[in-house]
Amino acid sequence: MQLETTALGALQYDKSAVIHFPEGLLGFVQSKNFLLLELEETRPLRWLQSIEQPSLTLPVLDPAEIFPTYQYKLAATECASLDIANSSDVLTVVVAIIPEDPNKATVNLKAPVIINHRKMVGKQIVLDDPAVEVCAPLFAPQKGC
Repeated sequence: MQLETTALGALQYDKSAVIHFPEGLLGFVQSKNFLLLELEETRPLRWLQSIEQPSLTLPVLDPAEIFPTYQYKLAATECASLDIANSSDVLTVVVAIIPEDPNKATVNLKAPVIINHRKMVGKQIVLDDPAVEVCAPLFAPQKGC
């Protein structure tokens, strides 16, 4: 299949690579199907590309690569809704905000995107932990978003 995107150009993809988000993502509930793309030139960033909205491309990254102590606990209902049998089924990414000055980039650790990569289904959850930051700086300590 082919998808003409605004940010990444023309993409060829297989239907089996589509991750279904039954509830969409926060702020983008109309988009239910995404591709998770990894480009060598933008590592460690990956891209969540909406199938329904070719202009919607979200930069994401694995929080463990940047924040080695980052962890969260999924509720049993969330595990069930994603059909997670064990932790090896789970891929976690967080959305990055990259402003004009990339040194001020942040990630949202409060609302990770959880993907069951075996079932190709995902969900963005909001953690109930006041210590987890919505705008965690990637490079240097900063205040606010």
